[in-house]
Amino acid sequence: MKKNKYLASLILSAALTASFLTGCTASPAAKETTAQETTAQETAAAADVSLDDILSTIKEAYKDNYMPDSPIDSQVLNDVMGISPELCESYVAEMPMISTFVETFIGVKAKEGKGADVEKALTEYREYLLNDTMQYPMNVSKIQASQVIRHGDYVFFVMLGGPDDDAMEKGDEAALKSAEENNQIAVDIINGFF
Repeated sequence: MKKNKYLASLILSAALTASFLTGCTASPAAKETTAQETTAQETAAAADVSLDDILSTIKEAYKDNYMPDSPIDSQVLNDVMGISPELCESYVAEMPMISTFVETFIGVKAKEGKGADVEKALTEYREYLLNDTMQYPMNVSKIQASQVIRHGDYVFFVMLGGPDDDAMEKGDEAALKSAEENNQIAVDIINGFF
């Protein structure tokens, strides 16, 4: 009898020790909740981002080197860039009126959960420009340096700030490097909002 009591108390002690140890680590469900809360906080912060503020900050950074001067309407956004109205909550988009230039800025706040669809459409548009269009030599490096950036349901196509004149004279590699550096100005501004 005494042996059974001792064995029972030993089992109870082991069970209590195990419960204390498992209490110190988060369960998979708790980890999931924490990740969901973090995502919700990031989404809430992103909900405060203004596309107009991003665009005006970019224009201010580029000054006279910001070439897009005409808004892109929803029909062009749908027909050319592949972004249907069903995907968009709001957007700002501009390109040059003169077709000699290609500089373009598109910022889209996708409808909830549609960010990946908008990113896919803008990536396909970028690939179309790279592979299937004839371009003036001065625009090739601008297109190659373009980027699609996504922050949740906010997606951007950035093709701004072409190569400097000095870089153009040094050849294709220098022109591309210069165009990438100049395009990165807008990318950094966008990333700074998120």
